[in-house]
Amino acid sequence: MGPNEGSRLVVNPIENLDVDRLLEERIGDFGRYQRWIYFLVCLPAGLTAAITMASVFNNLVPEHRCQIPVCDSPVIPQYRDAFILGYANFTIPSFNGEYDSCSRYVEVSNKTCAAESFGPNITSCDKNIYNIVDMKRTIVTDFDLICEDDWAVPMSESIFFAGVLVGAIVFGQLGDLIGRKRVFMLSMLQTVVCGILAVFSPSIKFYLVLNFLTAMAQVGVFQSAFVLGVELVGPKKRVFCGIMIEFFFVFGELVLAVLAWGLRDWKKIALAYMVPSILFLGYFFLLPRSIRWLIANQKFCEAEAELQKAARWNGVPQLTEQDIINFKKEVLEEAEEKESFLDLLRRPKLTGRLLVVFFSWLVTTMLYYGLSLNASSLAGNVFLNYTLLSLTEFPGYAISYFGMTYCGRKATMIFSMLISGSACFISSLLPSHMSTLQTTFFLLGKLGSTSAFGTAYLYTSELFPTSVRNLCVGFSSMVGRIGAIVSPYIIELGVLTGLTWLPMLIFAIAAILSGISLFALHETKDKPLPRNLEEAEEMGNRTRETVDETED
Repeated sequence: MGPNEGSRLVVNPIENLDVDRLLEERIGDFGRYQRWIYFLVCLPAGLTAAITMASVFNNLVPEHRCQIPVCDSPVIPQYRDAFILGYANFTIPSFNGEYDSCSRYVEVSNKTCAAESFGPNITSCDKNIYNIVDMKRTIVTDFDLICEDDWAVPMSESIFFAGVLVGAIVFGQLGDLIGRKRVFMLSMLQTVVCGILAVFSPSIKFYLVLNFLTAMAQVGVFQSAFVLGVELVGPKKRVFCGIMIEFFFVFGELVLAVLAWGLRDWKKIALAYMVPSILFLGYFFLLPRSIRWLIANQKFCEAEAELQKAARWNGVPQLTEQDIINFKKEVLEEAEEKESFLDLLRRPKLTGRLLVVFFSWLVTTMLYYGLSLNASSLAGNVFLNYTLLSLTEFPGYAISYFGMTYCGRKATMIFSMLISGSACFISSLLPSHMSTLQTTFFLLGKLGSTSAFGTAYLYTSELFPTSVRNLCVGFSSMVGRIGAIVSPYIIELGVLTGLTWLPMLIFAIAAILSGISLFALHETKDKPLPRNLEEAEEMGNRTRETVDETED
């Protein structure tokens, strides 16, 4: 079709093309072209995983104490010297058999390192010495985020997830306005620039600002990549593609574990995954523009060019004018276009359903990130514990995929939440000397939250009608980010109160309550997607039916 035919296409069926049916019956719903593009967009998911989980190592708080000038080596002071050589007994105050890590006795003489050189008065540390065992360098050791400044550690994690919240809103809207590919490139550029600059932050304030901007951009990368990949495949492959990208996310988590174990320096770790990511900017020449977005925005010639490219790569004949006419879809009813989110809120049944979904998202995200970022609280090696937590995501997402496919969305979600809640509850009851069992149930809790996380997106999208579906999914995701923001403070409660089991108990109660509340919802597997609010209200009362064009 020639360039002069753009005006003709405005009145042609391409403007109301049934892309799903065209992919399934003519081009191929997951041919060579889609597989290649999907593989490309999945790779950046590994980068976003490394950025999101880096705080497990970046924010690690090592053992620390005050530096004692008259006793410690002026060249290379060592944390353990005070305890090996015994001068901790008269230089550092102790309470209930534990040495104070934030204060020391005042010297009355600086001539010798002896008990008579120190008086009874106590002062805060002038300089700190860290026990460099797991990580040689973290943001805690670089910026001295201990004692009266220890608030900055959970704050940095909450600010990161606040950035994720803002980024999800900003880049989500931009994706609809300027297109998925452009948003991907813009957010990737911001991720790389801000991520690298954060490594060279001169103060914690600069770091927090740049980390916020990095978090904001990396979620834009993941969202736009996810949408680009899913929009290019047929309906039958959406569950598969929606879950498979999460496995690339897990792979990124495992790469982070290897980098952290080998480098032990937060700056080197960040540069190790940020600098190679500059190559993703080359996607400008590789990624297509979203066919669905182009059609929705009346860019018909460009949409046709992308369709022809897909047909060529998949080895099928080029599309003809008759193909475009044959795959025209029925026009949507006007009622769907007029309904708004406010109309949903006027219906108590749908409002109640939305509140249950909001609570489920809040708890799922709180659990997922709360357990993921709390690897350092487990007994044993932090690198091994983090790796085990990451590996549990493989079976977690597998349970989500097979559960949604064969058992249904509701059953999978309830099972996942109750398993996670029960595991967290048992873990909170176990005494500290049963560290192996504690870790086992901790991992089981992470597995359940991962399965719930993988199920939440699809289940939410199927519970609400076409007219408000995107808004409901978007608002649910926003509420979920609040759970991620508060999770560092729930973890911190264990330190502040001295009740190490308290965070796990909170996670357990929240997960079990969420799992019970989900019984109020209905199953959506093999059921037609509701087109309007009336259908959404009635779908819970319908008998189970199989529909070919459901988004399974």
